[in-house]
This record gives sequence, structure tokens and C-alpha cells, in this order.
Amino acid sequence: MAENKELVVTDIPSAKVKAIAERVALEFQLAADKVAAHHAEPGKYPLPSDAKSTEQLLARRFRTLPETQQKQAADRISVELRGGAARTKRLGDLAKVDLKSPSGIDEQVRKTPLPARMKFPVDELQRMSDALVGPMTTAAQETAAAAAFPELRNLELRIHRVKCVDETSEIGKDEIDLGGTSVDEDGDTKKVSAFRVRSFSTGTVQTYSPPRRFTHFSLTEQSKVTFPKTYFVTLVVAEVDWGGLADFLNELLDKVKAKVAAALAAAIGGAIGSPGGPLGIAIGVAVGFVVGLVFDYLKGLWGDEVFKPITVSATISSLTSRFPGGQDNSTDRTLDFKGHGGHYQLTYDWRKYN
Repeated sequence: MAENKELVVTDIPSAKVKAIAERVALEFQLAADKVAAHHAEPGKYPLPSDAKSTEQLLARRFRTLPETQQKQAADRISVELRGGAARTKRLGDLAKVDLKSPSGIDEQVRKTPLPARMKFPVDELQRMSDALVGPMTTAAQETAAAAAFPELRNLELRIHRVKCVDETSEIGKDEIDLGGTSVDEDGDTKKVSAFRVRSFSTGTVQTYSPPRRFTHFSLTEQSKVTFPKTYFVTLVVAEVDWGGLADFLNELLDKVKAKVAAALAAAIGGAIGSPGGPLGIAIGVAVGFVVGLVFDYLKGLWGDEVFKPITVSATISSLTSRFPGGQDNSTDRTLDFKGHGGHYQLTYDWRKYN
């Protein structure tokens, strides 16, 4: 019997898809550069007026930072922009993007053709999918599973506990919120509204008994995707004083997803249609990977040292499939969130149910 699989998304098992994701991350790095440069010299580095542009999205986050951090970021980018050959090597073909232009990063990148070396056949997506979640369930496996177990038509991600290993450097106790986003088998993205976990100090543990549902999916909704079906959830742990981080991340994820989908379409040389199956898996993996790179860059350039979001996924083989050991739920897994001198651990599992 084919078992369900779950994992924490930390890398992309395809050098070609990973290169596309890294190029998308560079777009956000360029926008972050321009926001910091604009702070020092707004006339020289104008931001686009479109509120939906990447620069304006990042600028809203930038303005929540203390003035001292904003100035330090502006000073850092002034040095970085004098990097010459080193900066050009890092940015590759995107080095031609002009931060002084009134045209936004989005518009300039759209006019920059994807290098031929970064294109690949659509079969690469299937190979990446197989490497990540395994091949599709066979008819024989489905028949065997049906004989062993009844159908379970829904999937949920549950939170078991949140532990404060070390509280952050913020004054007073940490007020921690938990939110995020989910992506289903068709590539549809939904916001998971943030909720208050509790007030924490070092050693405090919030235990949910029974486990708290974070988000859920229907395994039988009308879809063009056949089993196995893969689902992604990005978890965001944030201290309340960090200036609307959860809302910023939701906007960021939407922007990243759109850019990843467009870049993959350019890489395979055509419209992508419904973003399900291997393509949906490629998008889900790449989005979490890009967001991680963006947060790392913002930490280095802006000093925005928040907890980096973590993306997890579950692949369901069939309605009658189970997790290892024939269980309805996966084994518990613990994630580590670190930032601002703090360290939190979140324990979760996946569960199928009716």
C-alpha cells in the first residue's frame, strides 16, 4: 500500500527549478535594495506609485522598522551598490535592472527575457515531483488500500504545542501570534488568520489538548488533479510588536507565488494552465524556498530579524491511504523558529478524518 508522506520544505530537488526560484528571490532582493536606497535618496531612487508593486509591498514593511535600522539599511545598500563586479556576478542577467529608473522592478524584469540556459522541458517538473513525493499511486495499490481501510475524505494540520525555549530581546513577555497560508492540490492559496497563542517567557509551554486545527483541506473537492495530491502550509510565528508581520507575509506569499508561476511558465516555454499536479508541487516548493531566501536577505540588509516562516507539506496517496504504521495521523514533528534572540518550538501533525 502506498503511504501518505509529509515533510518540511527546506530545499528543491531539481537544480533547474531551484535556479528559477533563486532568480525570483533576486527580484525581491533588488526591490529591497531600492527601498533602502530610496530612504537615503528618494529623488535618486524613486519608488513606483503602484501600491501592488514589490517595492511598495516591501516599503510598507520597511516603515515598521525603527529609524535606526532604516538608516543602517540605507548605509549598507550604499556600500553594496558600489560592489561593481561582485554585485553583477551575484545578480546575473538581472544586474541590468536600474534602481534609479522610475519603472519598478516588476516592470523591468518582465521586459528581461529569461536566459536560454534556464529553460527546461516540462518533464523536469514530473521528475522533481517524483523525487519529492514519489510516483503516482497505481490502481493495484489503491485496490489493496481500499480493502484494508475505509475512505477518509479530509485532511487537517494540527498544532499540539508551542514552547518558548528562549524569549526574544523585546522588553517584557512575548505576545505570540500564529498564522499563515495554505496551498491546495490545485494551487489555490488561502490565508490562515493569525490567532494569539499566549504570553510567553522562557520555558513557557502552550499545549493544545485536543490538538488545535490550524487549517484543513477537502480531499474530494472537484479538481483536475488525481491522487497523489500534495498540500502545503506555511506557518508564521510572530511577536505582536513586530508590526503586522502576518499580513505582510500573506501579501508577500501572493506576490511570490505569482512570480514563481510566471517564471516557471517562461522556463517551460508556454502557458501553465491549471497549477496542479507536478506544476502545483513545483510552485508550492518554490514559494516556500523563495520566501525563506527573502527573509534571510531582509535580515542581512535591513536587520529585520523576525522568525523565518516555515513551509510543510503532505502528500496523500488516496482516500484510503494512511500514514506510516497504518495511522490516520502522521508522527509529531517539531519546528524551530529563531529570531530577535528568541527561540520557539512548534509541534504539529497531519491527520485524515471524515
